[in-house]
Amino acid sequence: MPTRFENENSFMQWNEAMAHKYDPEAYHLHSNFLIRWIERRRVRTILHFLRAGQKDSVLEVGCGAGNVLAQVPSNYLHGMDLSVFLLKKAQRRLANNGAGLSQGNAERLPFADGQFHKLICTEVLEHVANPRQVVEEMSRVARSEAVIVISIPNEVWIDRVKKFLKALGLARWLLKGHQNTYNSPEKMTDEWHLHSFDLALLRQVTANVLHLDEIRAIPHRFLPLRYVVKGLVIRQRTGQRN
Repeated sequence: MPTRFENENSFMQWNEAMAHKYDPEAYHLHSNFLIRWIERRRVRTILHFLRAGQKDSVLEVGCGAGNVLAQVPSNYLHGMDLSVFLLKKAQRRLANNGAGLSQGNAERLPFADGQFHKLICTEVLEHVANPRQVVEEMSRVARSEAVIVISIPNEVWIDRVKKFLKALGLARWLLKGHQNTYNSPEKMTDEWHLHSFDLALLRQVTANVLHLDEIRAIPHRFLPLRYVVKGLVIRQRTGQRN
């Protein structure tokens, strides 16, 4: 797992290679049925926390192939991703939604201060070099009353479950997608994940930037493989932007 990159171009090239290898679209559509069930619960929770209306301006940071953004009931959708490969998929999926799409680095969002009512950042922070900076950038482009919904993998629990399945001889069946279109590695931190996220790390990178108003474990609090959180922007008393 590369943890340092010579420059931004080398990071982009690495990210593009990982996007081809672990295509999020294949993960949503062709992974094992149990994984797809968990992902549906995660997306439903994201949409529930977001509560986007038709007139809300919505930004998804790291929109991938647009699988989540396509389900948001707003007339003002915008998605941003670093991967050209995934943006092309998102363009096809969102062709009839009127969504705007742009390529960019989540650590430097190309948007004005206080532009969006709702923001989504789902399964992204573990892939970026500086997740704290991404959170700060989302806060910057969010309106003061904005809702920011973030989801993360709970890496320790996921790796624990994978080891358990491997010991039972079920890993090859449960971690392989339909016709091998998506195959999960034993540890995501061996490949595309630059950080081993859990709820404690999420609290750390959002501290003094977002108030975590609601937190939900996915699929269940007794099996917290993912966390979805509803964040509210914390504005300093001085220098408020909106």
